[in-house]
Amino acid sequence: MPTDDRHCCDDAPNADRTGATTESDAGGGSGAPVDRAALDVDLPRDLRRSLEGFLGVESVTTLREWAREIRRGVGGSITRSDLCHADAETDHWGELDGERYYFACFYDAVVLAALADGPVDVRTRSPEGTVVRARAVGTDELRARPERAVFSLGVAADATAGTDGPTRAETYAAVCPYVQAFPTRAAYERWAASVDAATVGLPLDGATAFAEALTR
Repeated sequence: MPTDDRHCCDDAPNADRTGATTESDAGGGSGAPVDRAALDVDLPRDLRRSLEGFLGVESVTTLREWAREIRRGVGGSITRSDLCHADAETDHWGELDGERYYFACFYDAVVLAALADGPVDVRTRSPEGTVVRARAVGTDELRARPERAVFSLGVAADATAGTDGPTRAETYAAVCPYVQAFPTRAAYERWAASVDAATVGLPLDGATAFAEALTR
């Protein structure tokens, strides 16, 4: 997710590192066509309220509207310079044309695919320690392993911002710790019940739809 520059994520909470080394042995995902209709489904009420309070807007009811507000915050569509690259190795990376890019937030690797000309191999680790992988091709296809993997989007319950709206760094601190990938919906639900944030869980196979909304 976007930040003020490539190093401003240093002040945000660190990614969870449980030390677990469980690798999923599930097969590749179905690679079904991306369901862009999910962008217009109403978000959970608690997430809508948290987003509206944090962003200082009257209404954010769908993922499409949330993406619009993120683009407004960065002054236009997200570009590669908006991604939060990490100088050191992290649990979240994407490989494009043989080059590995480490990120503070796993979703930036999905956004990278939306911005790239070639496929991106995504690898992340869930809060419980399970490795989740995906292969994203532009904004049209994402094959997740395990195929039932989901990802979360959310915002901290106590997130606050100035009267002019949140800065990119404030957005990172409030949102990105709650953008995670999980091997199953049950794993997401256990995590969601343990964090002080409003979240929504979505199929990882459809993750590129939101990325497309951020970059187009």
